[in-house]
Amino acid sequence: MPVNLISKDLLNQFQELLEKTEGELNIISPFIGTQTANMLADWLKDNPSVVCNVITRFYREDFVERVSSIYGLERLLHANANIFALVDLHSKLYLFDTHSTIIGSANFTKGGFVSNHEICVLMDDEHEIAEKAQEYFFDLLEQIEATGNAGKVTQEWIDEEKIHVPQLAANQKHKTVTYSNNKKRGAELKKIVHPDLFESILENSDEADEVTGIWLKFEGTGADRIPSDLNYKHMKGIRKRDLNTTYFPRRPGGIVKEDTLFLTIVSYDEQGRPTPMIVGYAKTDGFNSTNVVDDDDIKDAPWKQRFPHYVEFTDGKVINAPIKTGIRLVDLYNTIGKATFPSLKKRKNVSQRTLQSMHFRRSHIRITQEAHDYLMVELNKLLSTYGEIKLG
Repeated sequence: MPVNLISKDLLNQFQELLEKTEGELNIISPFIGTQTANMLADWLKDNPSVVCNVITRFYREDFVERVSSIYGLERLLHANANIFALVDLHSKLYLFDTHSTIIGSANFTKGGFVSNHEICVLMDDEHEIAEKAQEYFFDLLEQIEATGNAGKVTQEWIDEEKIHVPQLAANQKHKTVTYSNNKKRGAELKKIVHPDLFESILENSDEADEVTGIWLKFEGTGADRIPSDLNYKHMKGIRKRDLNTTYFPRRPGGIVKEDTLFLTIVSYDEQGRPTPMIVGYAKTDGFNSTNVVDDDDIKDAPWKQRFPHYVEFTDGKVINAPIKTGIRLVDLYNTIGKATFPSLKKRKNVSQRTLQSMHFRRSHIRITQEAHDYLMVELNKLLSTYGEIKLG
Protein backbone atom coordinates (compact mmCIF):
# COMPACT_ATOMS: atom_id res chain seq x y z
CA MET A 1 0.00 0.00 0.00
CA PRO A 2 1.73 3.28 -1.08
CA VAL A 3 1.05 5.35 2.04
CA ASN A 4 3.00 8.47 2.96
CA LEU A 5 2.90 10.66 6.02
CA ILE A 6 2.91 14.35 5.13
CA SER A 7 3.99 16.85 7.76
CA LYS A 8 5.22 19.64 5.47
CA ASP A 9 4.74 20.90 1.91
CA LEU A 10 1.09 19.85 1.99
CA LEU A 11 0.15 22.73 -0.31
CA ASN A 12 2.63 21.59 -2.96
CA GLN A 13 1.42 18.01 -2.64
CA PHE A 14 -2.19 19.15 -2.99
CA GLN A 15 -1.39 21.11 -6.14
CA GLU A 16 0.45 18.14 -7.66
CA LEU A 17 -2.58 15.91 -7.04
CA LEU A 18 -4.86 18.53 -8.56
CA GLU A 19 -2.95 18.30 -11.82
CA LYS A 20 -3.74 14.57 -11.96
CA THR A 21 -7.45 15.15 -11.28
CA GLU A 22 -9.74 14.93 -14.29
CA GLY A 23 -13.26 14.25 -13.06
CA GLU A 24 -14.05 15.04 -9.43
CA LEU A 25 -12.57 16.69 -6.36
CA ASN A 26 -14.29 16.19 -3.00
CA ILE A 27 -13.26 18.07 0.14
CA ILE A 28 -14.34 17.94 3.78
CA SER A 29 -12.87 20.75 5.86
CA PRO A 30 -14.48 22.72 8.70
CA PHE A 31 -12.43 25.83 7.84
CA ILE A 32 -11.80 27.30 4.37
CA GLY A 33 -9.08 29.93 3.99
CA THR A 34 -8.93 32.83 1.54
CA GLN A 35 -5.61 31.94 -0.09
CA THR A 36 -6.28 28.23 -0.46
CA ALA A 37 -9.79 28.96 -1.77
CA ASN A 38 -8.42 31.46 -4.31
CA MET A 39 -5.84 28.93 -5.49
CA LEU A 40 -8.47 26.23 -5.93
CA ALA A 41 -10.99 28.61 -7.54
CA ASP A 42 -8.40 29.64 -10.15
CA TRP A 43 -7.69 25.97 -10.89
CA LEU A 44 -11.40 25.15 -11.19
CA LYS A 45 -11.87 28.02 -13.64
CA ASP A 46 -9.12 26.49 -15.79
CA ASN A 47 -10.61 23.00 -15.42
CA PRO A 48 -14.38 23.49 -15.79
CA SER A 49 -15.05 19.79 -16.45
CA VAL A 50 -14.01 18.87 -12.89
CA VAL A 51 -16.87 18.62 -10.39
CA CYS A 52 -15.90 20.02 -6.98
CA ASN A 53 -17.94 19.29 -3.84
CA VAL A 54 -17.03 20.91 -0.52
CA ILE A 55 -18.48 20.10 2.91
CA THR A 56 -17.60 22.72 5.51
CA ARG A 57 -18.92 24.70 8.49
CA PHE A 58 -20.84 27.95 8.19
CA TYR A 59 -20.44 29.65 11.57
CA ARG A 60 -20.46 33.42 11.87
CA GLU A 61 -17.96 33.24 14.71
CA ASP A 62 -15.50 31.38 12.45
CA PHE A 63 -15.71 34.21 9.91
CA VAL A 64 -15.39 36.90 12.60
CA GLU A 65 -12.38 35.18 14.14
CA ARG A 66 -10.92 34.71 10.63
CA VAL A 67 -10.32 31.00 11.07
CA SER A 68 -12.55 30.55 8.03
CA SER A 69 -13.19 32.95 5.17
CA ILE A 70 -16.58 34.00 3.84
CA TYR A 71 -14.75 35.52 0.87
CA GLY A 72 -12.98 32.26 0.18
CA LEU A 73 -16.32 30.45 0.11
CA GLU A 74 -17.66 33.06 -2.29
CA ARG A 75 -14.71 32.58 -4.67
CA LEU A 76 -15.32 28.82 -4.68
CA LEU A 77 -19.04 29.30 -5.24
CA HIS A 78 -18.30 31.57 -8.22
CA ALA A 79 -15.94 28.88 -9.55
CA ASN A 80 -18.96 26.51 -9.63
CA ALA A 81 -17.99 24.48 -6.57
CA ASN A 82 -20.92 22.86 -4.77
CA ILE A 83 -20.66 23.93 -1.13
CA PHE A 84 -22.52 22.26 1.72
CA ALA A 85 -22.61 23.25 5.39
CA LEU A 86 -22.72 20.82 8.31
CA VAL A 87 -23.08 21.80 11.96
CA ASP A 88 -20.49 20.23 14.31
CA LEU A 89 -18.23 19.15 11.44
CA HIS A 90 -14.71 18.12 12.47
CA SER A 91 -13.45 15.67 9.77
CA LYS A 92 -10.84 16.61 7.15
CA LEU A 93 -10.75 14.61 3.92
CA TYR A 94 -9.50 15.32 0.38
CA LEU A 95 -10.43 13.02 -2.52
CA PHE A 96 -8.90 13.33 -5.98
CA ASP A 97 -10.94 11.24 -8.45
CA THR A 98 -10.26 7.66 -7.35
CA HIS A 99 -6.47 7.92 -7.52
CA SER A 100 -5.51 9.69 -4.28
CA THR A 101 -6.88 10.30 -0.79
CA ILE A 102 -5.63 12.60 1.98
CA ILE A 103 -6.89 12.17 5.54
CA GLY A 104 -5.45 14.11 8.46
CA SER A 105 -5.55 17.13 10.71
CA ALA A 106 -5.19 19.92 8.13
CA ASN A 107 -8.01 22.32 7.35
CA PHE A 108 -8.13 23.84 3.88
CA THR A 109 -6.44 27.04 5.02
CA LYS A 110 -2.98 28.60 4.75
CA GLY A 111 -2.37 27.59 8.35
CA GLY A 112 -3.43 24.00 7.71
CA PHE A 113 -1.53 23.64 4.44
CA VAL A 114 1.55 25.79 5.07
CA SER A 115 2.33 27.13 8.55
CA ASN A 116 0.73 24.94 11.22
CA HIS A 117 2.17 21.72 12.62
CA GLU A 118 -0.12 19.19 10.88
CA ILE A 119 0.11 15.56 9.89
CA CYS A 120 -1.80 13.85 7.10
CA VAL A 121 -1.81 10.46 5.45
CA LEU A 122 -1.63 10.37 1.65
CA MET A 123 -2.80 7.14 0.00
CA ASP A 124 -1.88 7.00 -3.69
CA ASP A 125 -3.35 4.69 -6.34
CA GLU A 126 -5.24 2.64 -3.75
CA HIS A 127 -8.65 2.24 -5.34
CA GLU A 128 -10.11 0.17 -2.51
CA ILE A 129 -9.22 2.84 0.05
CA ALA A 130 -10.44 5.58 -2.27
CA GLU A 131 -13.70 3.65 -2.62
CA LYS A 132 -14.20 3.57 1.17
CA ALA A 133 -13.36 7.26 1.44
CA GLN A 134 -15.80 8.08 -1.38
CA GLU A 135 -18.41 5.97 0.41
CA TYR A 136 -17.85 8.00 3.57
CA PHE A 137 -18.07 11.29 1.67
CA PHE A 138 -21.24 10.50 -0.23
CA ASP A 139 -22.96 8.93 2.79
CA LEU A 140 -22.38 12.22 4.57
CA LEU A 141 -23.43 14.29 1.58
CA GLU A 142 -26.62 12.25 1.13
CA GLN A 143 -27.57 12.87 4.75
CA ILE A 144 -26.94 16.61 4.32
CA GLU A 145 -29.01 16.76 1.13
CA ALA A 146 -31.82 14.84 2.82
CA THR A 147 -32.32 17.84 5.15
CA GLY A 148 -33.46 19.93 2.17
CA ASN A 149 -32.10 23.45 1.76
CA ALA A 150 -30.64 23.55 5.26
CA GLY A 151 -27.23 22.39 4.06
CA LYS A 152 -26.67 24.06 0.67
CA VAL A 153 -24.54 27.22 0.85
CA THR A 154 -25.96 29.96 -1.39
CA GLN A 155 -24.96 33.45 -2.47
CA GLU A 156 -27.77 34.75 -0.26
CA TRP A 157 -26.13 33.16 2.80
CA ILE A 158 -22.78 34.68 1.85
CA ASP A 159 -24.23 38.15 1.22
CA GLU A 160 -25.81 38.15 4.68
CA GLU A 161 -22.49 37.31 6.33
CA LYS A 162 -20.68 39.98 4.31
CA ILE A 163 -22.97 42.53 5.93
CA HIS A 164 -22.48 41.39 9.52
CA VAL A 165 -18.98 39.95 9.70
CA PRO A 166 -16.89 43.13 9.02
CA GLN A 167 -18.67 45.15 11.70
CA LEU A 168 -18.56 42.36 14.25
CA ALA A 169 -14.87 41.81 13.50
CA ALA A 170 -14.20 45.54 14.06
CA ASN A 171 -16.11 45.50 17.33
CA GLN A 172 -14.25 42.38 18.40
CA LYS A 173 -10.93 44.03 17.63
CA HIS A 174 -11.72 47.07 19.75
CA LYS A 175 -13.30 45.00 22.53
CA THR A 176 -16.51 47.04 22.32
CA VAL A 177 -18.72 43.93 22.38
CA THR A 178 -18.57 40.44 23.75
CA TYR A 179 -19.25 38.08 20.90
CA SER A 180 -20.64 34.57 21.21
CA ASN A 181 -21.26 31.93 18.59
CA ASN A 182 -25.01 32.21 18.26
CA LYS A 183 -25.29 32.25 14.48
CA LYS A 184 -24.56 29.07 12.58
CA ARG A 185 -26.11 27.59 9.49
CA GLY A 186 -26.02 24.14 7.97
CA ALA A 187 -27.52 20.69 8.19
CA GLU A 188 -27.87 19.27 11.69
CA LEU A 189 -27.58 15.51 11.77
CA LYS A 190 -28.65 13.74 14.93
CA LYS A 191 -26.33 10.86 14.19
CA ILE A 192 -23.94 10.19 11.34
CA VAL A 193 -24.58 6.55 10.48
CA HIS A 194 -21.10 5.56 9.36
CA PRO A 195 -18.11 3.88 10.98
CA ASP A 196 -14.93 5.82 11.63
CA LEU A 197 -13.09 6.15 8.32
CA PHE A 198 -9.65 5.14 9.59
CA GLU A 199 -11.21 2.22 11.48
CA SER A 200 -13.04 1.06 8.37
CA ILE A 201 -9.84 1.10 6.31
CA LEU A 202 -7.73 -0.64 8.93
CA GLU A 203 -10.35 -3.31 9.56
CA ASN A 204 -10.40 -4.40 5.95
CA SER A 205 -6.93 -3.66 4.58
CA ASP A 206 -5.24 -6.76 6.03
CA GLU A 207 -7.45 -9.39 4.41
CA ALA A 208 -6.77 -9.98 0.73
CA ASP A 209 -10.08 -11.76 0.19
CA GLU A 210 -11.94 -8.62 1.25
CA VAL A 211 -10.91 -6.87 -1.97
CA THR A 212 -13.17 -8.49 -4.54
CA GLY A 213 -13.76 -7.69 -8.18
CA ILE A 214 -17.52 -8.12 -7.70
CA TRP A 215 -20.00 -5.27 -7.86
CA LEU A 216 -23.66 -4.36 -7.85
CA LYS A 217 -24.22 -1.98 -10.79
CA PHE A 218 -27.39 0.10 -10.48
CA GLU A 219 -29.49 1.54 -13.28
CA GLY A 220 -32.33 3.94 -12.59
CA THR A 221 -32.93 5.98 -9.43
CA GLY A 222 -35.45 6.10 -6.62
CA ALA A 223 -36.94 9.19 -8.23
CA ASP A 224 -36.98 7.63 -11.71
CA ARG A 225 -37.71 3.92 -11.29
CA ILE A 226 -37.67 1.75 -14.39
CA PRO A 227 -40.98 0.01 -15.26
CA SER A 228 -40.89 -3.54 -13.92
CA ASP A 229 -42.69 -5.16 -16.88
CA LEU A 230 -39.73 -4.53 -19.22
CA ASN A 231 -36.95 -7.03 -19.68
CA TYR A 232 -33.33 -5.86 -19.67
CA LYS A 233 -32.95 -5.64 -23.44
CA HIS A 234 -36.27 -3.83 -23.88
CA MET A 235 -35.31 -1.41 -21.09
CA LYS A 236 -32.01 -0.63 -22.81
CA GLY A 237 -33.78 0.00 -26.11
CA ILE A 238 -36.41 2.34 -24.67
CA ARG A 239 -33.78 4.30 -22.75
CA LYS A 240 -31.51 4.40 -25.84
CA ARG A 241 -28.61 2.70 -24.06
CA ASP A 242 -26.21 0.29 -25.71
CA LEU A 243 -26.93 -3.26 -24.55
CA ASN A 244 -23.27 -3.97 -23.77
CA THR A 245 -22.31 -0.70 -22.07
CA THR A 246 -23.14 0.75 -18.66
CA TYR A 247 -22.61 4.35 -17.55
CA PHE A 248 -21.50 6.11 -14.37
CA PRO A 249 -21.77 9.66 -13.01
CA ARG A 250 -18.23 9.47 -11.59
CA ARG A 251 -15.06 7.69 -12.67
CA PRO A 252 -15.39 4.02 -11.60
CA GLY A 253 -11.64 3.64 -11.19
CA GLY A 254 -11.94 0.54 -9.00
CA ILE A 255 -13.53 -1.51 -11.80
CA VAL A 256 -10.84 -3.45 -13.69
CA LYS A 257 -10.71 -6.06 -16.46
CA GLU A 258 -12.60 -9.29 -15.69
CA ASP A 259 -14.54 -7.79 -12.78
CA THR A 260 -18.13 -9.00 -12.44
CA LEU A 261 -21.06 -6.58 -12.39
CA PHE A 262 -24.42 -7.83 -11.13
CA LEU A 263 -26.92 -5.76 -13.10
CA THR A 264 -29.34 -4.22 -10.62
CA ILE A 265 -32.38 -2.27 -11.80
CA VAL A 266 -34.04 0.27 -9.51
CA SER A 267 -37.62 -0.81 -10.15
CA TYR A 268 -40.46 -2.77 -8.47
CA ASP A 269 -40.97 -6.40 -7.47
CA GLU A 270 -43.93 -8.61 -8.47
CA GLN A 271 -46.07 -7.09 -5.72
CA GLY A 272 -45.35 -3.57 -6.97
CA ARG A 273 -43.08 -2.73 -4.02
CA PRO A 274 -40.21 -0.35 -4.90
CA THR A 275 -36.88 -2.17 -4.67
CA PRO A 276 -33.72 -2.79 -6.73
CA MET A 277 -34.00 -6.00 -8.77
CA ILE A 278 -30.95 -8.04 -9.85
CA VAL A 279 -31.53 -9.47 -13.33
CA GLY A 280 -28.15 -10.77 -14.53
CA TYR A 281 -24.40 -10.36 -14.55
CA ALA A 282 -21.65 -9.19 -16.90
CA LYS A 283 -17.87 -9.36 -17.18
CA THR A 284 -16.16 -6.12 -18.15
CA ASP A 285 -13.12 -4.74 -19.92
CA GLY A 286 -12.59 -2.51 -16.89
CA PHE A 287 -12.42 1.27 -16.77
CA ASN A 288 -9.61 3.38 -18.16
CA SER A 289 -9.13 7.08 -18.82
CA THR A 290 -10.41 6.79 -22.41
CA ASN A 291 -13.83 5.53 -21.30
CA VAL A 292 -15.32 9.02 -21.29
CA VAL A 293 -17.95 10.42 -23.63
CA ASP A 294 -17.13 13.36 -25.90
CA ASP A 295 -19.11 16.42 -26.97
CA ASP A 296 -20.63 14.62 -29.95
CA ASP A 297 -21.86 11.83 -27.68
CA ILE A 298 -23.50 14.37 -25.39
CA LYS A 299 -25.06 16.19 -28.33
CA ASP A 300 -26.64 12.94 -29.56
CA ALA A 301 -27.63 11.78 -26.05
CA PRO A 302 -27.82 14.71 -23.55
CA TRP A 303 -28.23 12.32 -20.58
CA LYS A 304 -24.56 11.34 -21.02
CA GLN A 305 -23.53 14.70 -19.57
CA ARG A 306 -24.71 13.38 -16.20
CA PHE A 307 -23.22 9.94 -16.83
CA PRO A 308 -20.02 10.59 -18.81
CA HIS A 309 -18.00 7.49 -17.81
CA TYR A 310 -18.63 3.95 -18.97
CA VAL A 311 -17.42 0.36 -19.06
CA GLU A 312 -18.13 -2.23 -21.72
CA PHE A 313 -19.29 -5.80 -21.23
CA THR A 314 -17.26 -8.68 -22.63
CA ASP A 315 -19.53 -11.53 -21.51
CA GLY A 316 -22.59 -12.16 -19.40
CA LYS A 317 -26.26 -13.09 -19.21
CA VAL A 318 -29.53 -11.53 -18.10
CA ILE A 319 -32.86 -13.26 -17.64
CA ASN A 320 -35.21 -13.13 -20.64
CA ALA A 321 -38.11 -12.02 -18.49
CA PRO A 322 -39.57 -8.86 -16.93
CA ILE A 323 -37.45 -7.04 -14.36
CA LYS A 324 -40.00 -7.85 -11.64
CA THR A 325 -39.09 -11.55 -11.82
CA GLY A 326 -35.46 -10.91 -10.84
CA ILE A 327 -33.85 -11.19 -7.40
CA ARG A 328 -34.86 -8.55 -4.89
CA LEU A 329 -31.87 -6.83 -3.34
CA VAL A 330 -33.57 -7.06 0.04
CA ASP A 331 -33.54 -10.86 -0.29
CA LEU A 332 -29.77 -10.75 -0.72
CA TYR A 333 -29.53 -8.66 2.48
CA ASN A 334 -31.90 -10.95 4.36
CA THR A 335 -29.90 -14.05 3.36
CA ILE A 336 -26.30 -12.82 3.59
CA GLY A 337 -26.70 -9.93 6.03
CA LYS A 338 -23.65 -7.81 6.78
CA ALA A 339 -21.48 -10.29 4.84
CA THR A 340 -22.94 -8.73 1.68
CA PHE A 341 -20.39 -5.90 1.81
CA PRO A 342 -16.63 -6.09 2.54
CA SER A 343 -16.76 -2.86 4.53
CA LEU A 344 -19.37 -4.30 6.93
CA LYS A 345 -18.20 -7.90 7.42
CA LYS A 346 -16.13 -7.23 10.53
CA ARG A 347 -18.49 -4.76 12.19
CA LYS A 348 -20.22 -6.24 15.22
CA ASN A 349 -23.59 -4.56 14.92
CA VAL A 350 -25.13 -3.67 11.57
CA SER A 351 -28.78 -2.65 11.37
CA GLN A 352 -31.12 -3.55 8.53
CA ARG A 353 -31.43 0.17 7.86
CA THR A 354 -27.69 0.42 7.34
CA LEU A 355 -27.74 -2.53 4.94
CA GLN A 356 -30.60 -1.08 2.93
CA SER A 357 -29.01 2.38 2.77
CA MET A 358 -25.62 1.14 1.53
CA HIS A 359 -26.67 1.43 -2.12
CA PHE A 360 -28.59 4.68 -1.78
CA ARG A 361 -27.74 7.00 -4.70
CA ARG A 362 -24.72 4.95 -5.71
CA SER A 363 -24.06 3.82 -9.24
CA HIS A 364 -22.06 0.78 -8.07
CA ILE A 365 -20.87 -0.83 -4.86
CA ARG A 366 -18.45 -3.67 -4.15
CA ILE A 367 -19.84 -6.91 -2.67
CA THR A 368 -18.30 -10.08 -1.23
CA GLN A 369 -17.61 -13.50 -2.66
CA GLU A 370 -20.40 -14.87 -0.46
CA ALA A 371 -22.86 -12.47 -2.05
CA HIS A 372 -21.56 -13.46 -5.50
CA ASP A 373 -22.09 -17.16 -4.80
CA TYR A 374 -25.63 -16.63 -3.54
CA LEU A 375 -26.57 -14.48 -6.55
CA MET A 376 -25.11 -16.91 -9.08
CA VAL A 377 -27.13 -19.81 -7.62
CA GLU A 378 -30.35 -17.79 -7.69
CA LEU A 379 -29.71 -16.31 -11.14
CA ASN A 380 -28.97 -19.73 -12.64
CA LYS A 381 -32.38 -20.90 -11.41
CA LEU A 382 -34.04 -17.94 -13.13
CA LEU A 383 -32.01 -18.39 -16.31
CA SER A 384 -33.10 -22.03 -16.47
CA THR A 385 -36.74 -21.03 -16.00
CA TYR A 386 -36.98 -17.99 -18.27
CA GLY A 387 -34.10 -18.32 -20.71
CA GLU A 388 -31.26 -15.87 -21.22
CA ILE A 389 -30.21 -12.79 -23.14
CA LYS A 390 -26.48 -12.94 -23.88
CA LEU A 391 -24.22 -9.95 -23.28
CA GLY A 392 -20.81 -9.06 -24.64
